Amino acid sequence: MLRFAGQVPLATLVAGTMVLSGCATTGSVKRAQAAADQAAAAAQAAGAAAQRAQSSADSAGSAAQHAQATADSAGSAAQGAAADAHSANARVDDLAAKVHKLEMRHHAKRHHRHHRHHARHHQPQQQPAEK
Repeated sequence: MLRFAGQVPLATLVAGTMVLSGCATTGSVKRAQAAADQAAAAAQAAGAAAQRAQSSADSAGSAAQHAQATADSAGSAAQGAAADAHSANARVDDLAAKVHKLEMRHHAKRHHRHHRHHARHHQPQQQPAEK
C-alpha cells in the first residue's frame, strides 16, 4: 500500500478523504466562519495596538533626542563658563600683581622721603663742647 500511496498525487488523496468523510454541515461552517471573524477582529485590534506602541516609541525617541540636544547645549555652556572663569581668574591674578607692585613702589618712595625728612630736620644737635 505504501508503494501505491507514493504514486498517487496528493490532490487525489485529499479529494478521496473528503468523499469518504462527507461534506461539512452548515453549523460547522458557521462556527468556522465565526472563529475566523473573531481571529480577524483580534488581529485588527493587535495591529491597532502595535501602531499605538510604535507611535509611543517614536515620541519617546524624539524626546530622547531633544534631551540629548539640551544636554549637549548645557555641556557647551558649562565649558564656556569654565573658560570665562579661568580667564577672569588670570586677569584678577594679573591685577593683584600690579597692585602689589604699585604698593611696593609707593611704600619705597614714602619711606625714602620720610628718611630724607628726618635727615634734614631731626639731626641730633651738637652741643657746644665744654671747657
